[in-house]
Amino acid sequence: MGPITVAHVDDQETVFAAAFGAGEIARASHLYHREVVYRSPTTRLFGWPRRIDGRDRALEFVQLTITGVQNIHYALDERAVIADDSAYTRILFDFDVGDRRLRSVYVVRYRYRQGLICEQELYYDPDDRLGEL
Repeated sequence: MGPITVAHVDDQETVFAAAFGAGEIARASHLYHREVVYRSPTTRLFGWPRRIDGRDRALEFVQLTITGVQNIHYALDERAVIADDSAYTRILFDFDVGDRRLRSVYVVRYRYRQGLICEQELYYDPDDRLGEL
């Protein structure tokens, strides 16, 4: 596979939007290399390690994070291809919890191997409150 392109990132994020919207992150499993490394500050909220290794465990964790929320709307806000094998995205992640509509804004750094995500690291301020919509 050649260098990562903006079109590649856009296609990937369309898949993520559909998977999150359906509440089934497994719909995006084909985007991940089997040896993906996943990192997120959210892991601390669930007692998981900061680094999660492997596609199955990463998908299991992401699914856990969306269990209990409804009406997810995942939107790509900004993106940039940084090198032949890496990209950044800024995501607007809106969801309902009970009668509240919330927004989480975060940045994701991706690294790719053979066109698949081999590293995914989320960045946000874990001390900041979720925006209420």
